[in-house]
Amino acid sequence: MAGGTVLTALLVLAYFALLAWTLKRRGPVLQGPWFFFLRAFFPNWKFFHAVGRAPRLHVRGCDAQGRWTDWQLVYPRQHRRLMHVLHNPVVNLALTQQNLVDHLASDINDLPEGADVRALVSYQLVARLALEALQGGHWGEVPMLAQSLPEAQAWQFELRMERPDLGQGADSVQMLLSPQMPLPPPLPQRGREKEGA
Repeated sequence: MAGGTVLTALLVLAYFALLAWTLKRRGPVLQGPWFFFLRAFFPNWKFFHAVGRAPRLHVRGCDAQGRWTDWQLVYPRQHRRLMHVLHNPVVNLALTQQNLVDHLASDINDLPEGADVRALVSYQLVARLALEALQGGHWGEVPMLAQSLPEAQAWQFELRMERPDLGQGADSVQMLLSPQMPLPPPLPQRGREKEGA
């Protein structure tokens, strides 16, 4: 083994040893900023006895005349292909981003009374995800929003608990509504930078 590989293995082993020690000392619930990174290793698996509401992210934009668009669902839907069994980075990214939404819903439920949800790392990550979707983000070749939104001056996102078995918008309960925020200028695309150079 190369020296870098051994060092990486030792650091990962030390990380999990620290987590095991903390679980034994504090109980089964991990709290604190350092333990937040453990969730990068595992999806937010929750097992239910019956179908219930699941968290879904929605975004909307406001045009220069102050008219708001309808809410649009940001949820990964991809066509399945046989080769995806072996290699599927686009769907993995999309599901990881949906996992962020699941973690935010869980963090909101665990939030102490009077705490500011905007201080949560999961809130900040989901806000970036919503903004990326609003600005025309894609999962591979599939757009993150079903319909592109007109040029917006402001934006907003919300987290709803919805029953997936009843269809979009059915039995929907709002869990979080972000403040209305001005839309920052879009980041330049890498391909266009090269063309201009």
